[in-house]
Amino acid sequence: MDSAIRLILLCLSVVMINGANFTVTQPGSLEGVVGYSIDIPCSFTYPETYKPREINICWRRYHRFGEFIFNVSRSYTHPHYRGRIDFLGDPYQKNTGTIRINHLKQSDQNRYFCLVEGKGDHTSAWQSDTGTFLIVRGQGPTPSPAQLTTSVTAATSERTGEDEDTLGQGVILIIRSFLALGMLAIVWMIGIYLMKSREVTILPIEGSGKRPNEGRVDQTEITSQNL
Repeated sequence: MDSAIRLILLCLSVVMINGANFTVTQPGSLEGVVGYSIDIPCSFTYPETYKPREINICWRRYHRFGEFIFNVSRSYTHPHYRGRIDFLGDPYQKNTGTIRINHLKQSDQNRYFCLVEGKGDHTSAWQSDTGTFLIVRGQGPTPSPAQLTTSVTAATSERTGEDEDTLGQGVILIIRSFLALGMLAIVWMIGIYLMKSREVTILPIEGSGKRPNEGRVDQTEITSQNL
């Protein structure tokens, strides 16, 4: 709390400069995803006649006079961002004050302002008027390596099961075809047997001495005798 109060008092004591060659450039908006990291770029310029001995970078949120969340020289990080902000800027060589917010949360969605402090004969500070609006999108849970392995194994097992089912169905179809052909062969053989068994051969009775037509009386002869 004391650090925050000191930062506010320091801000009030700084002369805010908005003029030619004192600029802070930030993107108007950025979009991140919950659980991932995002860089918020910041670059600045100042007149060649201005020779700061020290340059400090601060970041604040909500609006251009909002609360501080990060201060390089004081090694201050707001509790909400503690352990999640990395400073990527190079104020002295590249005139940058970029930060990275790691492990994004939905509550990180906000407007962020980069404040540049130059310390020389007097302390000067300048920043962007609009800042950068950070949009944080939600996402589903990221699968762990174990879950990915389980999913792959399950998919492989499922595919293997499908292949086995296809192979089994093919074997069953072949067996059924052989059975059907076997049944047809059996029926055909039974039909041949029945047809042969119905062929009857008429043979004369032994000892009768008669031919098949012996004992037949000609009706013509009977009629002639009666006349």
